Amino acid sequence: TVLAGGPSGAGGLFAIDARTGKLKWTFRPVGINGSVATPPAVFRDIAIAPFGAANPGAVVAVSMATGKELWRGPDPAVDAAVVVVGDLAYTLDKQGGFHALAAATGREVWKVSFSHHLAPCPTQPIVRDGVLYLMAEADATAGDAKKQAGYYLFALDAKSGQERWRYRADAPYITPGACLTQPVVTATTIFATGEQRLWAVDRATGRDRWASIEVRQPVDGRDRAVELSPLVEAGDVLVGMTTGFLTGFAKTSGKIVWQVPGEFSLSHPSLAVAGNVLYFQGSPKVKPAAVSRGMLYALDLDTRAILWSFTRPTAEPNWPFGWVTPVDGGVWVDSYQAMIKLREGL
Repeated sequence: TVLAGGPSGAGGLFAIDARTGKLKWTFRPVGINGSVATPPAVFRDIAIAPFGAANPGAVVAVSMATGKELWRGPDPAVDAAVVVVGDLAYTLDKQGGFHALAAATGREVWKVSFSHHLAPCPTQPIVRDGVLYLMAEADATAGDAKKQAGYYLFALDAKSGQERWRYRADAPYITPGACLTQPVVTATTIFATGEQRLWAVDRATGRDRWASIEVRQPVDGRDRAVELSPLVEAGDVLVGMTTGFLTGFAKTSGKIVWQVPGEFSLSHPSLAVAGNVLYFQGSPKVKPAAVSRGMLYALDLDTRAILWSFTRPTAEPNWPFGWVTPVDGGVWVDSYQAMIKLREGL
């Protein structure tokens, strides 16, 4: 079964048979906004999704077999994901409360209260080896100059919620600290982007593995600091996207090891990796004609050769693709009012 959510107010959650492509069921919650902004999570035969991130909503659990509602949890923060590890589901609410819920029943197991005075920082919690990593906002701790108010990357014990460490990403002119987006967690390091920089934080200590690196690339003939889209891991490198380049960064140092020039939209990267193939949206400097969205590519990570490209006519020209999910030798991607499965070697 493939699960997908619609981001519009009446979008809802959908279950699709992966073999036939037929719709199994559609679920739209009653009484709250029906948008699903981040991928649903799965616990046994239960799908758990955050509804109504930009409006009053709730985390809702749905039966995978029937599409019927089983329980409701807290109102999720904007772009906050639900993550399930073991028998617990984790999510951040609009008031700064981070919840661990029993995935089977929705019962709250523990809660950590964070602050929520600043603009929301998208929270995609990740659990590795019993430790939960997430971005959250904290108030200042009286008498501790190292714990000012602002954004922090937190490491919490996944079973109890007890704080192990916090990391503040300091950047020039950014008083509350940088909001780090969609981190990549490896065996030793947490990599993330924010404020035109690439960050690497030691998982064990919460300290820099190397100093953050400003991402600079040519823009209109001048070398400038540029925003970097969320990262994906590809063997020894991290791959990110700017408006002008696909870029591979060495994990050991953050140095650029390769680049593919083109035209890209950071709001619709569609980045994913499976095996030795990178999937992305945009237009590298190859034919067909350049469009920054609405064209999906597969790239060989060794040679940087384009393996194939795909687009489809839509009612809105160049409508962007969304999440890319490689499954069993195929690629699922959402498009204009549709879910599409592509086969390898297209």
